[in-house]
Amino acid sequence: MSLECAHCGTRCADGSPRCPKCLRATNLMPVVDAPAPKPRRARVVVAVVALLLVVGGGGAWHTLRSRRALDRVRPIPTEVAPQANDPLVAGAELQEVVARVRAERDPVARARRAAELVHQRRQAGVVGEGEAVPPPRSPDLVWRVLPTARERVSTLDLARLVATLLRAAGDPTAAVAERTAPARSDEPVDPTGMLGSFVVRAGEHVVEVADGTLSAHGSVAHQRLDAPELAGAISAQAALELATAQGPRDRALQYASAAVDAWGTSPTPLLARARVWIEVGGSSGLDLADSDLRSAIALRDDPAAHLARARVLLAMDRLAEAATESLRAARLSPAWGTSALAMIALRPVLERLDASAPSGCDGLRRGRAGWTDDAYALCAPGVADEARRASAARLLAGSDDPLRVAYAAVTLGADSATALHERLRVGPRRETARWLMLLGHGELAARVLGDVDGGR
Repeated sequence: MSLECAHCGTRCADGSPRCPKCLRATNLMPVVDAPAPKPRRARVVVAVVALLLVVGGGGAWHTLRSRRALDRVRPIPTEVAPQANDPLVAGAELQEVVARVRAERDPVARARRAAELVHQRRQAGVVGEGEAVPPPRSPDLVWRVLPTARERVSTLDLARLVATLLRAAGDPTAAVAERTAPARSDEPVDPTGMLGSFVVRAGEHVVEVADGTLSAHGSVAHQRLDAPELAGAISAQAALELATAQGPRDRALQYASAAVDAWGTSPTPLLARARVWIEVGGSSGLDLADSDLRSAIALRDDPAAHLARARVLLAMDRLAEAATESLRAARLSPAWGTSALAMIALRPVLERLDASAPSGCDGLRRGRAGWTDDAYALCAPGVADEARRASAARLLAGSDDPLRVAYAAVTLGADSATALHERLRVGPRRETARWLMLLGHGELAARVLGDVDGGR
């Protein structure tokens, strides 16, 4: 409390006998003192601190929530290669496995043991046609993801892991090698048409990394990779992972070109770069992809490369050339289901070009891929509607490949085509629409493209 003089308004301390200014002793009125105002700078500091606490707390909550969501989706870390260090070095996580391999009595037994350990542990699927490519990982991380069924690995990942185990167990000559001819004459070397197919050369034997078996090296056509070529193979996989996951375009192209430069004796880096051009190359991507595919075919006349080129030509509306390339793929690998499926869609064009065009649906009977039975049910006569729709649903759920999902959409109808519009990226969406147009379903093609009114 203070006193205020009613005559002159001067404030004085409580208990003062008279006003210190006018010296009047009367009319000194008690008043309540207002709190002293805080300096403006202090108020600003307090406000900033409070704001930082709110933002920091919210950021921490968001980070924790994001990490928990990420852990639910992918609990296992990955590495983006190419790596600067030796890609065949065993880290701490592999030491126990290396000891088990080293305990075997001779090099052949060690190779067999390494192959068995990897094969027995693997629940992860080997990446197939039309699937997103997994990132290259260190051998330790490949070992860690093997028991996870939702993960995917390439045969290059498996080959690097097995070669690493053998080298660490005392076999310095173990090396990654690319398969240069198919295991069966009526199949492509690499059904994915872009990743390559890899094995391990261990002495006089070859480790079939996907099957966990050993073969005499003379029975498997393969080419051993030196250090620069192995780096090129890793670069190719890194480029494909970035391209199929919609990663940075410049980095994907950089890795793809580095792969071609480092590994010029194989068509695989050219096939990989062609896929990258398709995904990230823009308006000129198809022309550049076609150029790389023609160069790859010149190096190795493989059916997967012919069918990859057929799909590029289809996107460029060069139907006659696309049909010719597809026919070449089917003749090289008559039991390859993907080639047979393409033949059915391209049949109207093929019949104008070549009277000997094979029957596509019958060709699916010989296909050994797991999805070919469902694909056959979609085009064979006499299949009950319920069974046909069940096959289409499995095919649609199990693949993002435009060729296969187009067949599923033909059976499942408009709703599935609309769902494909929402699920597929722009490139696969356009290819799916082209296959549907060839199959005579323009209204479904319009739905896949999102042009529903145009489809009506």
